[in-house]
Amino acid sequence: MTETPDIVRVLQSLIRVEVDQFDVVDARLRADAGMLLIELMPLRVIAGTTDCRVQDLADGMGISVGGASKSVDRLASRGWVRREPHPGDRRSSVVRLTPEGDRVRSAGDRIAADALRHSLAGALGGDLTTFDALLARLDPTRRDGRG
Repeated sequence: MTETPDIVRVLQSLIRVEVDQFDVVDARLRADAGMLLIELMPLRVIAGTTDCRVQDLADGMGISVGGASKSVDRLASRGWVRREPHPGDRRSSVVRLTPEGDRVRSAGDRIAADALRHSLAGALGGDLTTFDALLARLDPTRRDGRG
């Protein structure tokens, strides 16, 4: 019979792993691309969302609309995104990547993937597929098809 793990310890470990992996990727992005992981994450959501509104960004990142709006403002100040009128709703706007934003997103994706492959693959014995499948079961944005 399998012993039930200390679930609070599981949570603590999950948080430690997340923070550690965040730091690994963030350090590589800073060094290699002059960007932050908190900049790459919204760029990825915007790139993957047709007619992305600030609400879509908030939902995709699990943050408040106010936080998402501030993120868009920061990304716009770097020239990576722009707000445009929504094609079907005059009261709303959409957020689009600029060509430079798409370039830095693509570069950031490559850097982040490389950093994570080195960091996670060693610890998991290269079995990233199973790990990804387990995370997908826990991640509400992936369970409902948003991520």
